[in-house]
Amino acid sequence: MTMTMRAITAYAASSSASASSSTSQVEDEDDSTKLRALPRVAGRAERVKLRKQGRVPGVIFAPGQEDKQLVSVCQKEISAAVRKHSLAGVQCTVFNLEVQAQDEDGNAEGEKLNVRVLPKQVFMHVTDRSVENVCFLAVEPETKVRVKVPVITQGEDVCPGAKKGGFVQLLRKDIMVTARSDQIPKSFLMDVSTLDVGKVIKIADLQVPEGVQITEAKMDLPMIRIGGKTRSA
Repeated sequence: MTMTMRAITAYAASSSASASSSTSQVEDEDDSTKLRALPRVAGRAERVKLRKQGRVPGVIFAPGQEDKQLVSVCQKEISAAVRKHSLAGVQCTVFNLEVQAQDEDGNAEGEKLNVRVLPKQVFMHVTDRSVENVCFLAVEPETKVRVKVPVITQGEDVCPGAKKGGFVQLLRKDIMVTARSDQIPKSFLMDVSTLDVGKVIKIADLQVPEGVQITEAKMDLPMIRIGGKTRSA
């Protein structure tokens, strides 16, 4: 195995042991958080060939390791994950990646490893919005990571400000947080059902779960504002 695969093997073993004793998992245990990967070689020609075969080039980084593992994942699988979780949501969701090991020459071996990974960066094609590339970070349940968590609004249909002719402005689509990989929130759901025109919700107003820390520099910035002018009676 390469140095990186040994590091990933160690992470796979420790993640499996940690997961067996963990009492809370944020990520869902379903097919939408499972991906399969194969080793690949470097080079533009290889990336082009993989995309023609319906695969997406990717890379796995292990914390504290300078080396990396080049892989590819199925375009249909990663695209389905993006559709379910959204682009922002998929980048703060931990996946179980079944990765094929490789020998010193880069050839696939029989061994397969299950690695907990976070898709830290998902690059989309500018025109057809297909997934072009993925950068995975291998994580243990207790690994602390910085991720952007999407902000979602609810209650627009009964919002007093909207009924008076205003509108809901989502000024921040995501918020940067630091959390253990098994405690990352799926999203921040913000209720606007009681807000009138001119009212705002600031980053500082967020109530985050225990163990999650907001790491935004300016906490007094507004996330949501009810804009517009009220209709005259």
